[in-house]
Formats: sequence, structure tokens, C-alpha cells
Amino acid sequence: MLGLVVFPFGVSATDNSDAIKTQFSEVVSHLITKGVNKDVSGRAIPQWVWRHLGENLKASTIHFSSLYTTDCSKTYQRIVIFRSDDYPEFRNKTVPFAIVAIVLCPGQKTVTHDHNVECGPLLVNGEITEMYGYTDYLVNTGTKIAILDKQRKLEQYHPIQYFLPDQDNTHRLQEASGDKPAIALNLYVDAQGNSIKDRFPNLLRIDNGSGAEWWLE
Repeated sequence: MLGLVVFPFGVSATDNSDAIKTQFSEVVSHLITKGVNKDVSGRAIPQWVWRHLGENLKASTIHFSSLYTTDCSKTYQRIVIFRSDDYPEFRNKTVPFAIVAIVLCPGQKTVTHDHNVECGPLLVNGEITEMYGYTDYLVNTGTKIAILDKQRKLEQYHPIQYFLPDQDNTHRLQEASGDKPAIALNLYVDAQGNSIKDRFPNLLRIDNGSGAEWWLE
């Protein structure tokens, strides 16, 4: 079982979380306003924000490490840090979306899952490997399965792929260093930050040749 996370000197797991949400909301609000001024449609604003979020966060003074929990015996954390519906001035400027911080302790991983809304991950702290692929069905039983046949290491502040609900969007995220926490921000085109369609918690097998993982519901 994982133990306690050692935080850098002066960094608290709780003291600055509200400050982070306030600072982060200022960054996202600025991006929404900028997109509206550039005539980006309300339907396209979430993807616009996601595409430009990393470069703006890199230039900011936000330290996401304050979101880490010290209890790594539990599952990973999901912390909603922005909801567009909380800002009345944006309700006719963008479709509703939310941004959720996925906080992984050393070695932790999310459950394998797919999505029913648009979404995009963005690494902001630590190291994360993404295993990704598609869903299919077993021929004999018709059981839905997730096949993760590709992987990539997320690059900090760099948006890699924006997932659409009608395309392959099955994946899981895993903390990659083994000894340090990590945080990815996921943007979901959903007012509350809900996005998961199906979960696949049961590993069926790993292909010896390709290394592809097969997961069952």
C-alpha cells in the first residue's frame, strides 16, 4: 500500500486549493473572453480553451501541487476546479463545460473507460502515461471490451488529443514515475464535469506480441 506523499517545503495539501481554483478560473475566464472576441462560436469555445490552456498556465504562477492529497491508500482524486455555469456572464457565450483535476499518487492509475462527451487531457504536474485505444465486442458473448493498443507519455502543458464522443476515446491515465504524484486537467463538455460512458475495471489479458491490454466491464 502506498504511504504518505512528501510535499516540497512550504507546500500544503489544503492551504492553497481555494486560491488555485480562484487563479485558475481567472485564466479560463480570460480565455473564454478572448475566444468570444475572436468570434469563436459558443459550441467551439471549450476546445478553444483546451487548445490554449497549457501555454497560459505555463506563463502563470499557479502551483497545482497544492491539490495533492496526503492519503494515497485511497483511489485517485477528481477535483472540479472550473464550471462555466458558475459564471452567468458566460452562459450565452459557450456551451456548458467543466475542468476537473485528476490527481494521481505515485503508481496510481485511473480505471479504463470511454467517454460520452467531448474531452481533452492536459498534464500540469508530474509524469503521466496514457494508454489508449478503442472499444469492441467479444464475438462469442457480445461482451463489450476495451482494447488499449497504444501508449504515449503526456507532455507538460502540451495538449495532445481532443476526444470526440463518436470517435475512439477509450483510455486510462497512469502516474509514470512510481515515486512522485501527478496531475492532469481534463476538460469535459458537461456542466458538472461528468463524462464517463463505460468503465472497464477487469483486465482480461495482455497480448504477448503487441502489449495491447484487453479490459472487461
